Order: sequence, then C-alpha cells, then structure tokens
Amino acid sequence: MAAEAAQPSADYDEAQCIAALAQLERLQNQLDDLRLTLPRIVEPFHMPSKPPMFHAFKDNVIKAQRDMKTFKSQWQSQETQDIFEHTRKSAAANPDLSAGAQVRQYGWIEKEEREKEMVKKNGEDEVRMEDVRVHITKEEREKILSDWKEANPSIKVEEKDECKELLIPFVADSTKYRFRIKISDDANATQAIKAECEGTSEPFTAVTRCLASRPNANDLRYLLDMIAAYKMVKGLRCAKCECMLDDDTTKPIARRSRQIAGANETSETVWEPFHEGCLDRNDHLPQVLK
Repeated sequence: MAAEAAQPSADYDEAQCIAALAQLERLQNQLDDLRLTLPRIVEPFHMPSKPPMFHAFKDNVIKAQRDMKTFKSQWQSQETQDIFEHTRKSAAANPDLSAGAQVRQYGWIEKEEREKEMVKKNGEDEVRMEDVRVHITKEEREKILSDWKEANPSIKVEEKDECKELLIPFVADSTKYRFRIKISDDANATQAIKAECEGTSEPFTAVTRCLASRPNANDLRYLLDMIAAYKMVKGLRCAKCECMLDDDTTKPIARRSRQIAGANETSETVWEPFHEGCLDRNDHLPQVLK
C-alpha cells in the first residue's frame, strides 16, 4: 500500500501525499475488518437456538452487507481512482520503488487529522461563506412560513416560540412522519436551523440524516420545501441509480432538488428521490438536532 504512493510526481504536494496515504490506510483498515465477516456471521450459531440467535445473525449479515457496500464505494470513488492513476503515472516515470520501503504503512490517518486541525486553527479568523448567515427575524420567519403554507395547503404546521420551533406532521406512503425544526436566535452567535424526523428506527433516522446533510443548511424555505417533498414526491425509483431498492433493500429515502428549464426561458425547481447511499458526497456535513 505504501509503495503505491511512495513516488509522487511534482504535481503532488505534501498535503496531497498525506491525504492519499491516509485514504489508502482507510481502505486497508476496511479490508482487514472485512476478513472477519464470516466469523462474525457464524458466531451466533454457537448460541442456543432462540430468537436472540436469529436477531444476532440477521444484524451481523446486515452489517456485513453495509461494510462491503462502504468498501466498494470507497474503492470506486473518484478520490481513490485518482490516487491509483497518479500511482501508475509515477511508476511509469520512475520504476524504482525502493524508496517505498522507507515509507511507514500506518499512522497517516492521524497525521492527516493533525494537519487538518492545524489548518483549521490557522484559519479561525478567516470568514467562510457558510458562516456568513443573515439572522432571520420573527417577521421574516412568519412571512416564509405563510408563503410556504399557502403553497402547501394540505400540510399542517404547529408553531411554537414565535416560529422558532415548528412541528410538521403528515402521512405519506402509509408512513406517519413528524418533522421538527428548531431555529436558534442568538444575536451574538451564528444562526443555525436544525431539523429532525422524529423516531428512533428506520426510516425516520435515515430521513434525519438526509435532512442533516442537506445543502443550504440555513435556508428555512429550502428546508420546508424539502420536508414537503416527502409528501409530494413519490419515492419509487432513485433519481441517480434508477433502482427501487438499494443493496440494503431500502427505498429512496432522501430528497434533493435541481433546476430544470421551465416555460418562457425560466427555471423551475423539482424535487427527486434518492437512496441515502446515492447522495452527492459533496453534501454538507451533518448538523443534527440536539
């Protein structure tokens, strides 16, 4: 693994080399863990033949499927393929890989995290676009909510604390959803809009994860439209893989929007269903409701 990235060409700086080695180390760790898949699956059969045994067997099989899916996704990712392509070009330019013996195999993930932490500390005073947020006033919240309710008359909304907390319940595809939105309103801090789909089991936890990874994380109207899409958009086939079920036999549980050409050279927003695993990897990091 280390030998593959031991001969970087001039177009790879130190940070890129560290990131590449860290990615390869992550893949190696996942592969090492997958070697224990079969022992994990058969382990419950040493238990008495009772419901706990079957539950443990089922859970281990599901975990194995997810782990293999994650490994396959990481292996086929553009990041990994770019590393392999860089390696091939580097080896063609200089076939002598003896220097790879001097490159340690492990520890690159921790080194990458330390480098990121240093960059973060050095950039604390820099203003990022994601942090430049306009605080939504009470009047603006009421206006956004009023317009949204007018556009979605079949969806009821419970309002609390001057529209800083919203509860949106409805039934879609024979499933009862309860969405909760909380808006922080501290004038001395960055405003945040957090959302969750209430429930401790699937599909509710998956919906919460998809809400948390949404683009435009602090756009209230965008969030409300996304929630409405769970009622208005029938998630039969994923807009990316075009399948009804993913490898975990899960239906498309995420909703994302895109712009299409409308009448009179205008653009229209359409919402589409996605499997959670088919979401764009560039979506924002989760912002989970606490």
